[in-house]
Amino acid sequence: MRPCLQCWRGLSVVGLLGLACLAGISQGASIHHAKIKELKKQAEFYEKQADWEKAAELYESVLRLDRGLADVRQRHQHCLRRAWQVGRHRDASYRKEVLSLGFGQSLRLYDLMLETLLDGSLDKRKANAGMLFRKGLDELRLALSDPFFRQTYLSGVKDEDIQALSDQLRRWSGAKVQNAGQAVERAREVALTTSNLLGMDPTTVVMELLCGACYGLDEYTAYLTPTQLRELCEALKGEFVGVGITLGLNGNRLIIVDVAMGSSAKEKGVSLNDRVLAIDKKDVAMLTPDAAQELLEGPNGTSVELALETPAGMRMVVLSRRPLFIASVAHQILTDADKFGVKLSAAALPVGYVSISSFQETTAQELDLALLDLNKSGMKSLILDLRGNRGGLFDSAIECAKRFLPTGVITSTQNSDPTTNTVYQSRNPNALPVPIVVLIDGDTASAAEILAGALKENQRARLIGKNTFGKGCTQTLCRLPAGPSGTPTGGLRITITRFFSPTGQPYSGRGIAPHLAVERFATPEAIDGPDLQFAEALLETQRLIESAQRSSS
Repeated sequence: MRPCLQCWRGLSVVGLLGLACLAGISQGASIHHAKIKELKKQAEFYEKQADWEKAAELYESVLRLDRGLADVRQRHQHCLRRAWQVGRHRDASYRKEVLSLGFGQSLRLYDLMLETLLDGSLDKRKANAGMLFRKGLDELRLALSDPFFRQTYLSGVKDEDIQALSDQLRRWSGAKVQNAGQAVERAREVALTTSNLLGMDPTTVVMELLCGACYGLDEYTAYLTPTQLRELCEALKGEFVGVGITLGLNGNRLIIVDVAMGSSAKEKGVSLNDRVLAIDKKDVAMLTPDAAQELLEGPNGTSVELALETPAGMRMVVLSRRPLFIASVAHQILTDADKFGVKLSAAALPVGYVSISSFQETTAQELDLALLDLNKSGMKSLILDLRGNRGGLFDSAIECAKRFLPTGVITSTQNSDPTTNTVYQSRNPNALPVPIVVLIDGDTASAAEILAGALKENQRARLIGKNTFGKGCTQTLCRLPAGPSGTPTGGLRITITRFFSPTGQPYSGRGIAPHLAVERFATPEAIDGPDLQFAEALLETQRLIESAQRSSS
């Protein structure tokens, strides 16, 4: 997330920071609690409307403000689970490919999933076959109450018959299941009974049991549809096949919110805020952004036609799908801080700026090129922006930490197999020597916390912003075996490692506190105003340089 580079008028940033301090701690706490209350109210409204994705997003906003709210964490997970359920049944790859598996194949897949979950669990005392089976029953019961699921798979079935099965599922929850083999037999019984009572395909039933079992370990382990697995693998490589358009809503209008560099859309002059009316002659007025985005997807080399409403009028455009690379590192050299409302001495300039949006396979190499360019420009300090960075590849974060840390522990890990626990250290005499300020916020998570925590606890950088998210675990991706004729069946994202700060402190549920807590904007409602965190980071670079000069004199 880059700082806003337009000129700021009116009050200087330093003045705004001063005014914020004058408001007093009690007023700040009052605003904080009021904001949490309002966000919870909004989340509860969308939850009642069964808009699970919007509700989960709002609950997550509450957790960014206070990670200790156990009731909110529970509601957030429930809404996420419902959103994932609706999402997979709207996913064409899941309906057309996964649900085409035979009943026996789905049971073998369920068995494999159980064994993988039980073997990979970090908490062997918590994970057991009975609990995973019951989570699957919960998932099936939730599916029976979902309007889209009922319309898709239970059209014409009487409500009383669905309720009768739901009651039966509750009775099955009390059944003793001591191992994976017994869970599979129970799953067979549930699937056949559901098929007989409701006429539902037994494979659909088994897959609900399978997906529900995935949610039994922790809040991050989950089943991935073939499309989700492919997109995640592509994202970790920094590449994907597409036309380069991201869709969003402005009111009830489907608009373009991002156009990727080097894409067909960019070449054809597609612009932000263009309204999308049709995709391949299909009216998209009633589609969600995700559903419309699916229509843009397709194999490399194919094309798609869009009908757009632009400021200049209606236009038709044909876009080709092709591989695109998405960079994870952006950088620039700042030779003048005045346009940010900050006065810096000549001795403190220029300041280097690096933003890492995620950790993918190419991030360390991208970072090397960025630092090389900034060093050539004579940077005297660096602002490292990790705001909005949700994580990515563990090894990539470790390599990036070595670029900044000459010596010291980066992190330590705890695995299901204690013999594989590891302490990661940096020994790099060529590490970047200039002072570093790191920007963090509530969206800084996972691999990004590894980097931020390593620099903080080794006293290599000053952290400014807000407390990080607090996700102290990593997941691995498992591709499930294909069905007959190579039918893709998706994959599993499973938690395999907990990681800790250099001094052994857990990140989960706690996150990393900044040295200096600063809100990004002057008021909670502002989104386009002066970036106060970035302004404070600029001031901090000068303080660090002056401190280093005093120490050397």
